[in-house]
Amino acid sequence: MTRPIPFRVAGLVLLLAGLLAASTGTWRHRVSHAAEARTVELAVKGMTCASCTFAVKAALKKLDGVKDAKVSYREKKAVVTYDPDRVTPEDLVSAVDKTGFTASLPASTDK
Repeated sequence: MTRPIPFRVAGLVLLLAGLLAASTGTWRHRVSHAAEARTVELAVKGMTCASCTFAVKAALKKLDGVKDAKVSYREKKAVVTYDPDRVTPEDLVSAVDKTGFTASLPASTDK
């Protein structure tokens, strides 16, 4: 004859299983506290060719929080999607400026 498991033991086992699953990331995809991504269009001066766009895009993509960057030398702009909890529009401008080009923000940084 098998003895039933006391409720305390069963509860403890479930609690430990939940903690183990949470620590291994099993449930991590269910809970997201990330801020909603934002998009900003930067005016970029000084670009003259496709190589310039690659340099600007690479500088932007290196920043933690930049999700996407589209750069056009013909339109003289960069459209950047970013996480506002991790990077600011001013950080984006600074990253472009460090490449030797000049970036500026529009009047409003939200799109």
